[in-house]
Amino acid sequence: MPGQRLSVDEVMRRYAAGDRDFRGTNLRGCNFAGKDLSGADFTGADLRSTNFANATLRGTVLSHVCCGAQRRWALVQLLIVLVLAVLTGLLAGYSGGWISYYIDVGIRQRWTEELISGVVGVIALIIIYSSIILEGYTTRTLWIVAIAVGFAVAVGFAVAVGFAVSFAIVIATAVAIAVGFAVASAGVFAGAVAFAGAGAVAFAIAVAIAFAGAFAFTGGGLLAVPFAFAVAFSVVVAVANFFLYLYVTHQVRQKNVKFALVRVLGIALNAIGGTRFSGADLSDARFAHASLKSTNFADSRQRSTILHRVRLHEATWLDHSRLGSSILQDPRVRHLLTTLDGVEQDFSGCNLRGVNLAGARLERAALRGTILSGATLAEATLQEAILTEAQCVGTDFTATHLTGACLEAWNIDETTILKDIDCLYVFLKEKANELGWRERLPHNPDKCFESGDFEKYFREMMDEVKLLIRGGVDPQAFKAAFQALMQNHHILPEDVRSLQRKGRDVLMGVAVPPDQPKPDVARTFDMAYETALPASTAQALLEAEQRSKADIIQLANKSIDSISQVLSNLTINTTAMNQSNNPKISTGDGSFYAGGDVNLTGSTLNLGDISGQVSNQINQLPDTPVAPDQPSLKDLLSQLQAAIEAENELQPEGKAEALAELAELAKAGQSPQEGAMQKLAKRSMNVLKGIVSGLSGTAALVKAMQTIAPLIQQVFGF
Repeated sequence: MPGQRLSVDEVMRRYAAGDRDFRGTNLRGCNFAGKDLSGADFTGADLRSTNFANATLRGTVLSHVCCGAQRRWALVQLLIVLVLAVLTGLLAGYSGGWISYYIDVGIRQRWTEELISGVVGVIALIIIYSSIILEGYTTRTLWIVAIAVGFAVAVGFAVAVGFAVSFAIVIATAVAIAVGFAVASAGVFAGAVAFAGAGAVAFAIAVAIAFAGAFAFTGGGLLAVPFAFAVAFSVVVAVANFFLYLYVTHQVRQKNVKFALVRVLGIALNAIGGTRFSGADLSDARFAHASLKSTNFADSRQRSTILHRVRLHEATWLDHSRLGSSILQDPRVRHLLTTLDGVEQDFSGCNLRGVNLAGARLERAALRGTILSGATLAEATLQEAILTEAQCVGTDFTATHLTGACLEAWNIDETTILKDIDCLYVFLKEKANELGWRERLPHNPDKCFESGDFEKYFREMMDEVKLLIRGGVDPQAFKAAFQALMQNHHILPEDVRSLQRKGRDVLMGVAVPPDQPKPDVARTFDMAYETALPASTAQALLEAEQRSKADIIQLANKSIDSISQVLSNLTINTTAMNQSNNPKISTGDGSFYAGGDVNLTGSTLNLGDISGQVSNQINQLPDTPVAPDQPSLKDLLSQLQAAIEAENELQPEGKAEALAELAELAKAGQSPQEGAMQKLAKRSMNVLKGIVSGLSGTAALVKAMQTIAPLIQQVFGF
């Protein structure tokens, strides 16, 4: 029943009986500390001063709830503000009274020590007020205040010694400390007023009390004789404090970071007696349209507050909640979670771990290096967003719109959800290279992803482990290591996707079954390889460090060939694996293995022989044109072969590598619509583009690639 008043015992009794509907109930002041109310529905409930500290509220619905403090707690907050006002006024009056008194006495009776003490107080007052106005309440300001107090004490001590009086140092110190406390109290008071529930009434009453207290010492019996100068100076100090209150309050309300400390103090005061979620587990809770004034989300002494996937859309007064050390401290995060509008905004480096951004608008948003791990982005719009180096481990991208997004070096793994992605194309580079390419996927600008293509492409990247073999490959050790992978992790030779030469090292990419942890696969291979590596081979590899670059290349070439031979001869259940099952191998700087059809090594490099082998494979292609009035794949590859062989900027090793890729394209062109052949052709085109990217923009091969590459890609449909 809406508005029904329920006790804690009644709520827990109904919850234990399976009832989860507590919508619109009155739960003001109830204590649910440590209780488990997961899945309960408190929509529209009155939760003012309700205590959920250390409670378990997983999936709890808290939409449209009214949080905050009950009226009696608002009166307590007002009382605290008034006490602060009195203290502020008395301290200000104390400092102003002593300063004015000793200046007046020093001038009238020509007592130098009193005049010096008064002047020191004025200087300290000016320094402290100026530092607050310019620097706010920061660490730098605290240092300035400390220096001002130290200055006053030092001068007071010098006066005491020089004039042989005992009270000057005491007075100077008292004045300096009083000024410091008065100003500090003014800041706390201003912050308290800025967030007090009583609002303008509290401000008017408190300022009046502070203003009166500022010259209470002058008008009372402390100074005994009411000198006109002393009264006037105290009034000046009171007026200065009044304008300081206004200034600090304005800066706090404007969320000036220099006054963040004052804002935190004001929020802490405002949260006294308010709704408490300290230490609560709020995973998947929903606060849509909730009023969160005077609400405490800070960690409790027992445990941290858990805010994973909390829904805060259209929640109000979150700026006036105590947020502790959570990611909600960042105003960018608060704004995004409450509005779900991040269009063209910059969230670079922002911590959005575990947030609920389902349906959020993030078109053209900058998310460079943003932590999105564990976040929910289901059905969010991320068209043309920049996700360069974004951390997306465990992120839910279900039905997310990603067309035109940049995914350069984004970090995903098998826990990242990529189901039903709505995407026509993406870019793998944020900035275009000298050829104007941003690594668009699909590479063919006339093609787009079809349903499921996005997940297939990036899933292949996620289920691959990279194995680095240093200093060349020992065939026997490699055979033993790969057999260990076959036996322990069900990895087959055809699961080897790539072999890449890195100097004298070899980097192997291997597809890993979903149920096999990548760290375990890498550990198995490394241990088996090192155990089987003969001591003589290890010594030879150490000596290889002193070899010339040519010797190192030759060693790496032999390593690639050794791996290929081992993989082609490995047996599984007594069935030999054919070499045709081996992956396309790209070594990167002068030695290649092209599936058995073209076998090239840097030690026996003969471009004439290589060109002849490639020509033979190209000539086996049919003369079928790509499209009406366009050349056939055979003609396109022949043109590209001629351009490669004629390119002066390309070294012999580079030409040999490019020609080997042409041989692969010719092989794939025999069945250009088969998935395996399309994948083979795509890899070869990527390698060719990488080779060409190292040339100048005026190179003939660059211009040929710009014309021929799109036509070749059209043949293979990517």
